[in-house]
Amino acid sequence: MSIQGAVAELDKAIAELNKEIERLTKIRSSLFSGAPTPGTPKLSTPVQKSAVPAKKKRTLSAEGRRNILEANKRRWAAAKNEKAKK
Repeated sequence: MSIQGAVAELDKAIAELNKEIERLTKIRSSLFSGAPTPGTPKLSTPVQKSAVPAKKKRTLSAEGRRNILEANKRRWAAAKNEKAKK
């Protein structure tokens, strides 16, 4: 490839980059202005919340946490004993 061909390819790439920069600048400005950009899908109806209320988050009492902790300790001890036997 000659130098002239390389320069022509470089000019072509620069032109494509400038077009992309212009397109992205338009999108950025429309995002800040709140206007929809061309080619973006529009929602026909706004998203509605579900009619079913969210379930109330369940909490665990201190006694329940203690019971789980003790059960885990027993399980870990049993597993450690099994491993030691092997």
